[in-house]
Amino acid sequence: MFHLGKRHDEPEIVPEKLHERIDYKIFIVILAGLLFYQFYLYSFKSPNDPNIELVETTVTSVTALIASVIGFFVAKRYWNSRVFGTSYLALALGMLMNVIAERVYYFLGHIGQTPSPSVADIFWLAFYPLMFYHLARNISFFKPKIRLPVKAFVIVLPIVITGVYAFLGYNQEQAADTTFFLGLAYSIGGSVILSGAILGAIIFRQGILGVPWLVLAMGIILTTAGDVWYSYVDLYNGYMITHMLNLLWYAGYLVIAYALYKHKKVI
Repeated sequence: MFHLGKRHDEPEIVPEKLHERIDYKIFIVILAGLLFYQFYLYSFKSPNDPNIELVETTVTSVTALIASVIGFFVAKRYWNSRVFGTSYLALALGMLMNVIAERVYYFLGHIGQTPSPSVADIFWLAFYPLMFYHLARNISFFKPKIRLPVKAFVIVLPIVITGVYAFLGYNQEQAADTTFFLGLAYSIGGSVILSGAILGAIIFRQGILGVPWLVLAMGIILTTAGDVWYSYVDLYNGYMITHMLNLLWYAGYLVIAYALYKHKKVI
């Protein structure tokens, strides 16, 4: 194992492979809980029921907060590391941005103000640079050899996702307005992080970083896939608070929380 003590100029030593098993029962519990929750939402007579919004914002805030709190613990434990301390602090802050954004969005809607575009979007958008820093810091530290097809894929994917969004959005009646550019920002941010997380999953799967990093990448993929899906659904005003894409966010936050828990045991 490697030791994260005082900061120094010598490179940190990482084993060739970190052996840690995944408890698949955790994923089964997460899936079962989310399906139960979705059916619970369907039990309400109307998707406009104010109680649904309260339930949804509470679940979103709590799941993101769990990941954020565990992330802060991981960052604190390994703060003396040149890599893991700051990178996991960025991840924890990114999760916290989602919590703050959700609460601000709910508060503005509750007092009758327009929740979006609003200050809530600033916090949601802040998630992307923080998560990008986390991914870039970890991937670059291990200096993986990335094959040309993989490089091409991670570059082309966000271009395609953003390009399609821009084409569809610009052909709407409210083209090139604030809503369009805000959605474009979400599409760019979500697609870049999605691409980075896929790259991380490909690298981590090879055993360079071990199971916890692979699980973490999967959680980030779920979360950002939800963001990308939302940007497309919102183009046609098709998003409702009971939409199935919400499950990607909840699952992503909970998988990230589980991955961070596994990190505490192996690094």
